[in-house]
Parts: sequence; C-alpha cells; structure tokens
Amino acid sequence: MKTPCEFSMWYVVPYIRSRVAQSMVTDLGMKQAHAARKLGVTDAAVSQYLSGKRAKTEMDEQWLLDEIKVTAKAISMAETETDVGKEICRVCKLVQNSNFMEKLNSGACGRCP
Repeated sequence: MKTPCEFSMWYVVPYIRSRVAQSMVTDLGMKQAHAARKLGVTDAAVSQYLSGKRAKTEMDEQWLLDEIKVTAKAISMAETETDVGKEICRVCKLVQNSNFMEKLNSGACGRCP
C-alpha cells in the first residue's frame, strides 16, 4: 500500500493539474500555451490533459470539481510559481483529508489503477 503522499504524487496531483488545465482553457478561455506556462508544465502536457491521454484517474466528486474551479481562477491570477504550488497543494490536502482518499487508495472506488 502506498503512503498518502506517494499516492497523491502518482494520481491526485496529476488529476488536479489535468482538471485545472481543463478549467483554465474551457471555463476561463485561456490558450493552452498560457495555461501550460501558468501550471509550469509543457504545452504537450496540457494537450494530453485535454485529450484524456494523461492523468486518467477519475474523481468526479462535486466538492472537488468546485475546488478545482476556484484553483484554476487563482492560478490564472498567480504571479509566482510558489503561488501555483501552494494552490495545487491546498487541493491535494483536501483530497488527502477526505474520506474519498481512503476509497481511492484502497482501489474500492474502481477509479484508479
């Protein structure tokens, strides 16, 4: 069994980045290249997030999707990489502290490999 941080590194953080990138492009109208720069990832990574080729974990909990929209807006206005990292970390901690994290880590939700 993976530790919470190890599990988060492999599944939760990529999922958050993916959904944030999607929200920045679709909800905020940002260009993929600009979203990539804001997130500190490559243009190709954002393209793969949007096409579903990367970060395939599904966490469709409404509270999480709402938090991701808040995070996308905050990151779109962030001025430093530290601000971006803090925002991603904030959402990751919410997932880690939720009972949903236990389901994900055990594989009981059927959404993670």
